[in-house]
Amino acid sequence: MASLHVKINNIWQDLRSSEGMPALDVVRGELGLTSTKEGCREGDCGACAVLVGEQVGDMVRYRAVPSCLLALGELRGKHLVTLEGLVEGAKDGLTPVMRAFLDENASQCGFCTPGFIIALTSWLAEPQVPDLAGALRAIDGNLCRCTGYGAIRRAAARLVERFKDLPLESGARLKTLVEAQVLPPSVLEFMAESAGKPEADSVSRKISGNAPARGGNADNAVPVAVVGGGTDYYVRNPDPEEGFSPFLTRMLPEFGQIRYVSDREDRWLEVGAAVTVRDFFSSHVVRHEVPGIERFETMFASTLIRNLATVGGNIVNASPVADITSMLLALGARLVIVPEADAGNKNTPLRLCPLEQFFLGYKKLNLGPGEVLKAVWIPVLADPSSRKFSFEKASKRRNLDIAAVNMAISFRIDKGRFRDVRISLGGVAPVPLLGIGAQEVLEGAPCDVSDKKSLAGLAKNAARRAESAISPISDVRGSSDYRRRMVHQLMLAHFIRLFETSGVAEELFP
Repeated sequence: MASLHVKINNIWQDLRSSEGMPALDVVRGELGLTSTKEGCREGDCGACAVLVGEQVGDMVRYRAVPSCLLALGELRGKHLVTLEGLVEGAKDGLTPVMRAFLDENASQCGFCTPGFIIALTSWLAEPQVPDLAGALRAIDGNLCRCTGYGAIRRAAARLVERFKDLPLESGARLKTLVEAQVLPPSVLEFMAESAGKPEADSVSRKISGNAPARGGNADNAVPVAVVGGGTDYYVRNPDPEEGFSPFLTRMLPEFGQIRYVSDREDRWLEVGAAVTVRDFFSSHVVRHEVPGIERFETMFASTLIRNLATVGGNIVNASPVADITSMLLALGARLVIVPEADAGNKNTPLRLCPLEQFFLGYKKLNLGPGEVLKAVWIPVLADPSSRKFSFEKASKRRNLDIAAVNMAISFRIDKGRFRDVRISLGGVAPVPLLGIGAQEVLEGAPCDVSDKKSLAGLAKNAARRAESAISPISDVRGSSDYRRRMVHQLMLAHFIRLFETSGVAEELFP
């Protein structure tokens, strides 16, 4: 078994565990770093959070991720920092984040505390202006059953005030945080060691033979598991077999790009299958092409999960109510599919598949033996500002929950009329659907933002068509009647969001 060269806190080590082992088990077991706690093993509690540093482009970036869902192989060439590593160099054994927790009595039983410390340290390390909303967003995936969160909120406020003037340039920020003992000296060492080297995540792992990916099964072949961020795979498979060595899409640089591509006369925005959900929503290019999409980031899981989950993983998981799938379906996305054996070859022939044709049935995909999803293409408009986009979901919790129903809509307004309308419906069938009837109601219809009565009438008609076209099942997340009703209401919500100043809300709900 090949070893994995990883910087663990302040020492480079060669780990002998299999690449598919959850990092949590190696951190606590093989390395004995027990400040990293084992909690839910589903990425919901944040107790197992670790800080991972890696080279991204010409900078080094540190982010917190749940180690229970992190494949060990993803750490090759990277810097893993646990709570034991954070205190290295701290004069009194406490970092400023820890000190804030102590001063505000934000730790009681202490089981969750390491995860909170890691998450807030990660937040300070990111090049942004610190504010309380950002601090609380950083710990939205961390649970505490003792404090009631008030003390944790006060500790976060202390950090906002103390570090409000941090540099925005990534390198200068990390150096400042090391000087302030928020981060350990090993961070500067890793930055120096990474300078001038290829990106740490550019290590391509070749798969021997022609074993198929999970899209199909060739005769007498053993399927190779394909793992993106692992945020679904390790929930279903928390204890993989010894020697488990999956195809890790995030270790192939070709799978992690966001760039423009051309296909004949059309231009597309290519989003690699291994792009994390966090990077998808924070991409300036994505935000340019789909104005306002960043508003919906926090509807997807928690910050810890978004730091690890991938766009491609959300698609191939084939959930009928996947949030990213719903958004991309409304945007008219196409999927780029390649043979797994040649996945890292830039000259590999591509197979393009419209997203709506990718789902053949419940958890059944349009992937042949040995094929993997490499990227997603989003159509580029001549005037991106003309694209109107909205996403809504209904779930038992406002955040951090799987939807019972979700819906996305995309269109543009050309010469006062709706054009290129696409409406996705999730959670109402075995696969994500396009709301064809509702699209027909809106396509070509007049769009006069000064006529709130006409807009309200269109919204109601589209809602009725969408509701009448579905036959959802009843399950633990909602009854069939509830889902139909929510489809109707979410359509109205789209109009309220997209035509906020028109007065359509008062017309729909007088």
